[in-house]
Amino acid sequence: MDIRELRSFVLLGEQLHFSRAARLMNLSQPALTKQIRRMEEELGSPLFERNKQGTKLSTFGERFLREARVTVRSFDELMDRGKRAAIGETGRLSIGFGFPTFELVPRLIVRLRQVAPGIEVSLRDMSTAEQMEGLHTRMVDIGFMRLPVPKHFQSLPVVVDRLALVSSSLSNLPADAGLADCRDEPFVALSEKRAPGFHHHVLAMCGKHGFHPKVVQQVPELPTAMALVRAGLGVAVIPESFWNSRLEGVRLHRLKEKDAGWKVGAVWHAGDTNPALARFLGLLRQDVKRK
Repeated sequence: MDIRELRSFVLLGEQLHFSRAARLMNLSQPALTKQIRRMEEELGSPLFERNKQGTKLSTFGERFLREARVTVRSFDELMDRGKRAAIGETGRLSIGFGFPTFELVPRLIVRLRQVAPGIEVSLRDMSTAEQMEGLHTRMVDIGFMRLPVPKHFQSLPVVVDRLALVSSSLSNLPADAGLADCRDEPFVALSEKRAPGFHHHVLAMCGKHGFHPKVVQQVPELPTAMALVRAGLGVAVIPESFWNSRLEGVRLHRLKEKDAGWKVGAVWHAGDTNPALARFLGLLRQDVKRK
């Protein structure tokens, strides 16, 4: 017995007329009769009673019809959900991201909910190291992290940024100050736990100028770092894209070092067939093209 035979039985059970049901099923009447007989043989009980007055359900057929309707409806709903999932209208998507994409990722999620509201999205605020671990363990489907990444992952550059120095407007640093001028300055740093890649990159840049920054406070978020800089606790290195020129009491010093470049990309498993991921990547590529 398959779903087509079950569907034929349900229709005949509702129509109680072989020729009409066969026509609606686009079958010949003998073919429908053969299907019903095969079902009755498999079930071991007649489903219909046939006489000169017409066709009616047997007592067993009435009970079986109730169950068959539920099964056919459930099958149709399952197929509908499957088809929608296959084209990325439903499904699940886990996204890891960090501060460089705090603006980009939420914007994409809003768009995704507009075009595919059936996709269940899980957003995880993670460091690059945590995202990479999440990709390896399949805890996340896609992450946004500093490039490059290992070759067995696919990536798409989405943010090209540069690192910049920020200082209090009350500091004595010149407008064109760089890291070399901050040898004796106290630093406010994004914590190593929050952004290990960023943290070590800043240390390496300072090291090239022959000093290790005097970190007076580590903070979990960039807005906190900016507030402490504004209060005069020290200088900080931030992504230039995070800079808000309307913020009073803080100055921006653009860094000229070659390694001040900062490229962030979307990263996912090569060959991942998750339709929800494919739908999200389509929106991401559209967003990148518009820039």
